[in-house]
Amino acid sequence: MGNTLENAALLDKLPQYFWSAVIFTISLAIFYLIGRVVLEPLVERMLRVRSVNRTIRGAILRVVRAVIWFAGILLALDLAGVDVFGASATLAAALTIAVGFATRDIAANFVGGVFIVTDPRFNIGDWIAWSENEGVIEDITFRVTRVRTFDNELITVPNSVLTTNAVKNPVAGDTLRVHHEFPLAYDVDVDAVDAILLEEADRHGDIMDDPAPSVHVTDMNDSRLTVEVSFWIDDPTHAEFVAARSKFFRRVNRRFDEAGIALAG
Repeated sequence: MGNTLENAALLDKLPQYFWSAVIFTISLAIFYLIGRVVLEPLVERMLRVRSVNRTIRGAILRVVRAVIWFAGILLALDLAGVDVFGASATLAAALTIAVGFATRDIAANFVGGVFIVTDPRFNIGDWIAWSENEGVIEDITFRVTRVRTFDNELITVPNSVLTTNAVKNPVAGDTLRVHHEFPLAYDVDVDAVDAILLEEADRHGDIMDDPAPSVHVTDMNDSRLTVEVSFWIDDPTHAEFVAARSKFFRRVNRRFDEAGIALAG
C-alpha cells in the first residue's frame, strides 16, 4: 500500500519535474549564449585594447568561460525551483569527492599551467625546444601546452613535463646567436677561410653588424682542425633563423668551391 502511494505521489510530481528540467535547460542556454556572445567578446576586446599578452588573454578568457558556466548553472537551477543554497552542503560533499578522485598528475599539470601562463618569457608563438622535441607554441591551457612541430605535427604536452624539464626558448631575447663549425684539413689556408666567412657574414643583410661576426679555431686533433663562425640575427623567429643560416651557408659553400677549399670528412 505504501509503495502504491509513493508511486502515485511521484507520478503527480512528474509534470513539475519535467517543467523544472525545461526551465533549467532553457535558462542555461540563454545565460550561456549571453556569456559567449556578449560577455566574452567584451572582455576580449578590453584585453586587446589594453594590449594584454596573447597567452595571458587566453587564460583570462578560459576563466571567464568557466565562470559563465558556473554562474549559469546556479542561476538556471534557481529559476527551475531548486534550492541551490540549501543544497550547498550536498554540493560541497560532491566537490570533495571529485577532488579526492583527482590525481597528482592533474594537480601538477594545473599548477604547471599557472606558472607557464604567468611566465612572460613563455608565450604563444614562441619557438621552444625540450628533450628531443621542438616547435612553436600554438596554445596554452591550464592542463596542457600544444606545440606545432616544424613537420606540422601537433604535440600535446602535459604542463608538468615543461615545468619539470629544461626548456630552451631561442627567441626569448631580441637577438639570437648562430654558430657553426667547419672541419678543415691541415693543408687548408685558415686565413683564407676566415676571410671568406667574415666577408659573407658582412654581405648578409640579415646578419647584425653589432655584435660583429667572429671566427675562431675551436679544436685541433691529429687529422684536422675546426673553425667556428658566429654571428647574430635580430628579432628572430624559427623561419628567419633557418633562412638566414641557409643563405649564409649557400654563399660560403660557393666561395669555398671557387677557392678550392674542401671540408674534412
